[in-house]
Amino acid sequence: MAEPIPLFDAHLHPEALTDQDLESMRFFGVERALVVAHHFPEPTAKALRQHFDQLVEKQLPRLERLGIRAWAALGVHPRCIPRRGLSEVLSHLPDYFEGGRVVALGETGLHVGGEEEEEAFLEQLALARQLKLRVVVHTPLKDKERHTRRILTLLRQSGLAPSRALVDHANARTVRTILEVGHWAGLTLHPEALQADRAVALVRRLGSERLVLDSDAGDGAGDILGLARTANLLGKAKLSERIVRRVTRDNAARFFQIHD
Repeated sequence: MAEPIPLFDAHLHPEALTDQDLESMRFFGVERALVVAHHFPEPTAKALRQHFDQLVEKQLPRLERLGIRAWAALGVHPRCIPRRGLSEVLSHLPDYFEGGRVVALGETGLHVGGEEEEEAFLEQLALARQLKLRVVVHTPLKDKERHTRRILTLLRQSGLAPSRALVDHANARTVRTILEVGHWAGLTLHPEALQADRAVALVRRLGSERLVLDSDAGDGAGDILGLARTANLLGKAKLSERIVRRVTRDNAARFFQIHD
């Protein structure tokens, strides 16, 4: 059996995965991962801080123990905005960025849209601009094109450098626009988002510049081998090893400024 391509999964929710799931991902090539803050029922300011602590103090060491080098992105998901205390949560976020294990703010963005989501998104973008952070931006499954257009408008208004935003869960109708305005684009290999063959077609059409593949495994009925399967298909599609490595590993490390 050939050695698997070394992979960097740039969007992972390991708290919803078993050790066996993560061991399988490692066996099929995932050597690095970004653990991303997620949504959960009945969010409060206290529960959000507990979620952040759990990701940093439990999930990062757990992944390391299973052979996957891991970093985190922490932020308030648009489906996880507390009724009270958002400012309190954001005031504590800078503390997490000391030490080098939390490398981005996210995931933030829009899900159903509206004033509350937009305000929370803009507050987090202002914090990211102040702290010179990278940002992982969520785009929703439903009405993706309209919400993506609004997200791009808010990103522009925020003053955050375009190169500091990874707009994730892009698809064939949104990815080119995301790239054209200077952002990085995430292609998510998830049954509800993008199939492997479609991702291969997009990489073939767009090339590898500022394009990052990820799995979003741990969010619903995901595919823990989606990234590995796509990497294999990219190779079979006669794309160069350089392009395959860029979209499955090197671009993520470059965006999140991970050098080890």
